[in-house]
Formats: sequence, structure tokens, C-alpha cells
Amino acid sequence: MNHQVALWAGIAAFFSTVLAIGAIDILDPGDRVQFLGGIVVGLITAGAVYSKQRLDDARKEREQQSKTKESP
Repeated sequence: MNHQVALWAGIAAFFSTVLAIGAIDILDPGDRVQFLGGIVVGLITAGAVYSKQRLDDARKEREQQSKTKESP
């Protein structure tokens, strides 16, 4: 199976989260803990978005398979 949409959605979520927290980090560049926290939050967000997209893809695939089984 090809999960490019889920992968790109996860990547976009990661970078948008890191950039949002990075914009805050620009105001206080000496705070490395906040930046590392942003990366951790970005990874969690990316994983959640990736998982949600994969779940949606699996549901669509299951619905398509059930429709093809119903129609002879």
C-alpha cells in the first residue's frame, strides 16, 4: 500500500509545529529547552496526523472492498 498522503501530512504537521514554536524561539534565542520541546511536540503532532491519515485510508479501502464484494 502507498501512504504518501499520510507521510506528507505528517511531515507538514511536524514542520508547521516546529516553525510555530521556532517563531517564539526567535524572541528568546537562548532558550534551547523550548526549542527541543518544540521538536518533541512536532514529532508527536506528526505521528498523530500520520496515524489519523492512515486510519482514514484504511477505512476508505475497507469500504471499497465491501462495495466490490456486494456488487456481483
